[in-house]
Amino acid sequence: MVASSNGVVAWRRRDARDDPVLGILGGDRKHPARVADKLLMRYLRCFGDVAVGAETVRTQPELVLSPQQPSDEPLPELFAFRERAALPRQPRNIVYSVYGRLPMEHRIFTTPGIHPLVVTTPEGGAEVRRRAGAAVPPALVLDEVLDPAGLRRAHARLFTDFGVRYLDCEGGETVLRSLRAAGLLDEVFLTTTPHVVDEAAHEGVLTIFDFEAEGARLIAEGYAAADPSWRFRRWRFSER
Repeated sequence: MVASSNGVVAWRRRDARDDPVLGILGGDRKHPARVADKLLMRYLRCFGDVAVGAETVRTQPELVLSPQQPSDEPLPELFAFRERAALPRQPRNIVYSVYGRLPMEHRIFTTPGIHPLVVTTPEGGAEVRRRAGAAVPPALVLDEVLDPAGLRRAHARLFTDFGVRYLDCEGGETVLRSLRAAGLLDEVFLTTTPHVVDEAAHEGVLTIFDFEAEGARLIAEGYAAADPSWRFRRWRFSER
């Protein structure tokens, strides 16, 4: 996750140009600390499979949950890492969705070599199948995922039916809070930028956990040498 210096992680978009992540990261894509954040995210995608919420899918049409997205510079060492760990070349792309309102033309569902999987409710599963039409729908894990017990059952199926062992969830904040409520969130890697978000200028503002109040433990912290105002922290909720 990325957060502003005052803890904001997202807000309700006014339009397609009102991107919270870009607002929190700042406009310079080549800033050394921003490059470091991107490389850390790519690295974390190497350890297992990767998950994301439905809203992120809807608002980021270019997204593919891979160690190397199509627009990235070549990073063969990341795929070599997965090969040495006897993992498939690409992680499974897992999408959390309550209602199944997912764009089936999205890259996650159409990129060769990417195996998508949707965790949703029975009603959401019916909507995914309807949207897929004559095409083969993505694999589905169905349960009452709004309920913590249902989300735990869904994760048990990810483990037993699909072999998911390590799951890197890239949010958003609503998904992370649901995983926390279900006792499924072990660690959070948080990049805090120096940018301050004016909360009064946005609707539906979401802020990051109060980690210490939640009982998490800070186990690692670093910064980008080129700009120490960016902080990279690793918080642990569980000792599993």
